[in-house]
Amino acid sequence: MNIVTANKLFELRKKSGLSQEELADKIGVSRQAVSKWERAEASPDTDNLIALANLYNISLDELIGKEEVNEKKVLDEKTNNNHHDNDEKDPDEEVDGDGRKNHLGWIDASLLFVALIAMFLLGFLGDFWSWSWLTILVWIVVTSLINAIEDKKVNHFNYPVFITTIYLFMGLTIGIWHPTWILFITIPPFYIIANAKDSTKK
Repeated sequence: MNIVTANKLFELRKKSGLSQEELADKIGVSRQAVSKWERAEASPDTDNLIALANLYNISLDELIGKEEVNEKKVLDEKTNNNHHDNDEKDPDEEVDGDGRKNHLGWIDASLLFVALIAMFLLGFLGDFWSWSWLTILVWIVVTSLINAIEDKKVNHFNYPVFITTIYLFMGLTIGIWHPTWILFITIPPFYIIANAKDSTKK
């Protein structure tokens, strides 16, 4: 608000014989708000301008000038439009998102169930408890692969767990711990290539 309008508001209030607190009560704002208007530190919104104009029995043009009234309307319209844009969601998009999450959730849960069954079968029937727990790592790898495919993002694949699973399987089952540890060196290059590939899709 410019100083001319601020002075006008001050003069109109004084002419009406109202204190800042009395004016604030009449239009439903705080005394501090009225004080800021009169010091040109803030501007009343359109509703408050209309209330002030009605209270002083003058037009908005007389109150703050036609040009500033128009600017106020434009600003308020933009603000309202922004609120509506933020509040409104595409219902189809929301349903698709929830449906996809539920779909992936069921797949993850089903695969975990299969992994646990496999772990206990290997343990009880084959007495392979020492490495049967690797089925859980396989579950993590498979679910991350499904997520990567669904999201079309290569870097969503859990490559470190994939490499760890191979390393542990080779070591625990056939005793090859060396030189399979070299596989871990491939992790940084994988993500460099994956991130580059994913960024080209944007």
